[in-house]
Amino acid sequence: MRDYAAVDRVINAWVKATSSSLYTEWAGQPARFFHLPGKPPFECFQVSVDPPDADAVTLHARAIDTNDDNELDLERSRCGSVEDLDAILSAAIETVEAWKERPGPNARKGPEQ
Repeated sequence: MRDYAAVDRVINAWVKATSSSLYTEWAGQPARFFHLPGKPPFECFQVSVDPPDADAVTLHARAIDTNDDNELDLERSRCGSVEDLDAILSAAIETVEAWKERPGPNARKGPEQ
């Protein structure tokens, strides 16, 4: 069974802090993930937490949809202890915020030749 009891309090605090909604199931199985908006019109990012394994937890930040079709390039995973989950979630959200500031698809890449 996938038990999130050891991490739910921290996850719920970040969901509230980001004004998101927590999803607790995927494909009929327990899960924990939430979405963060990107730049309009289409961008959306996801932060998901795997169920803890002993005292270790893995978190994934990924793009679901981007305006520049870079979804496959925007994915990072972090591992750490359950005790460090708050800091790991903070780092993942900072990563997503940095992704939001990347140059857009129509940004100039340098002097035209």
